[in-house]
Amino acid sequence: MHRVRYLVGILTLVAAVVAALWIVRLLRQLDERPGVLVQIEFHDARGLRAGADVRFRGVRAGIVREVAISEAGNRAVVQALLDLEAAAHARVNSTFWIVTPRFAGLTGGATGLDTLVRDSYLAFATPEEAGSPLAPGSLVAGRERPPAIEGSARLGEIEHGDLLMRVLLPENHGLAAGSAVTFRGMPTGEVRGVELAPEGTHVIAEVRILRRYRQTVTDKSVFWVARPQLSGALFSGFRVDDVDALLAPFLSYHSLRGDGVPVVDGHRTVALATRPDVEVAGVPAEALRRPEQSGPIESDGVVVVRIVYAAVEKDTFSADDPVHYEGSGVLYLDRSGRPVVVTARSLVDGSFVERDAFGGDPEIADEHLNVMLPSGTVLHAGRVWVDPDGIDLAALVLTETPPELAGTPADHLFFGDAAALEPPVSLRRAGPDGAAVPAEAFDAGSPQPLTELAGAAVIAGGKVFAIYGHVTAQSAEPRAVPLALLPTDLRPE
Repeated sequence: MHRVRYLVGILTLVAAVVAALWIVRLLRQLDERPGVLVQIEFHDARGLRAGADVRFRGVRAGIVREVAISEAGNRAVVQALLDLEAAAHARVNSTFWIVTPRFAGLTGGATGLDTLVRDSYLAFATPEEAGSPLAPGSLVAGRERPPAIEGSARLGEIEHGDLLMRVLLPENHGLAAGSAVTFRGMPTGEVRGVELAPEGTHVIAEVRILRRYRQTVTDKSVFWVARPQLSGALFSGFRVDDVDALLAPFLSYHSLRGDGVPVVDGHRTVALATRPDVEVAGVPAEALRRPEQSGPIESDGVVVVRIVYAAVEKDTFSADDPVHYEGSGVLYLDRSGRPVVVTARSLVDGSFVERDAFGGDPEIADEHLNVMLPSGTVLHAGRVWVDPDGIDLAALVLTETPPELAGTPADHLFFGDAAALEPPVSLRRAGPDGAAVPAEAFDAGSPQPLTELAGAAVIAGGKVFAIYGHVTAQSAEPRAVPLALLPTDLRPE
């Protein structure tokens, strides 16, 4: 029995010696590890321990060697060993902070949530205008809170065709650079910056909507600050809206299809402080149709644009009726250099198609005409000419156009007899986002419905010779309306 105890004691002693040697070796390896040693002072170590990670842009960039108390006893001094590659990003103007869970209320958001399931760690960031390299052994003051530059660093580059607009708010509600902007629960853009109006009466949020989602914002869209909101009653049940905003508020908006016109850059709108009582429409029936497979769209020089027209038909004895048309047109520069869009009059003139309750001419008011270019940019347009004989043809002139705007070359437009052109004949239209969609075959013997093709370019031999429109204002039967009807001063050189 005594021998067993003696043997156990010997084994325990050997194990302790081996463990001590292993720890000494580990510390020696740590001392010998290549890197740059820096010291950072904090008021509080916030649970940071030796062995914790040092991170740069979320990537492990070193290790915490030691956490100690300063000689004066009023600071926590962190020794961090930066990897050689990461040390190249540590500069005299870098910012160091300890990442821990931080929650600033329902509107302030939360940071450092990854440390809920793991230890705190040290992070640093360096601005774009980096300073001189941080020398080994440097002693720097750390920040007690994450820097504000984190939100700006998440912003992507603005691309051509993105919508840049301003949303006005009664107060900030916790929005910041990097806050999301959503539509139907999906991100469509972000807040680029938030500032107080010079007169102090409201807050201005600079917003970017990605080009591919630009058509979801119209002059009738409703914006609000998304924050968790409880609604309902005890017996009917409760519902929590915008629960995703529990940790960080964001902007959201709602638009009805066919309501309003796309907005131009610089558009301003006022956001609500809480979610409005809106009902999201269901999935449209046409979405169930299987899209046809098509190859890449050939660039033949023809520039087609998306046209959105909105107006109100005034009624004396009943409520006013909204008027909304969407279709296509052909953009080119006329002989004076003006950007002209030729299209079907039935798309851009409510008085041409609509009739009042007694069959007479309607009273059309509040007309809005916007044109979306293939790049996604939206421009205002004015109706400058309609065919005097009541044929379905009209011309628009764009306003405030960019200097680099290009249209359909003159040699791609044909104002003569279409019989001189060689078949086949095709139709080219613009999609909801302004981009061209694949050409569709045209058969004059069995014309296609005007539902999506109104104002489309009719092309033969690589030349646009007509616009797809109605036979007459009262007839829904489609026809190719020749460009030869345009007056000479609206044609290119």
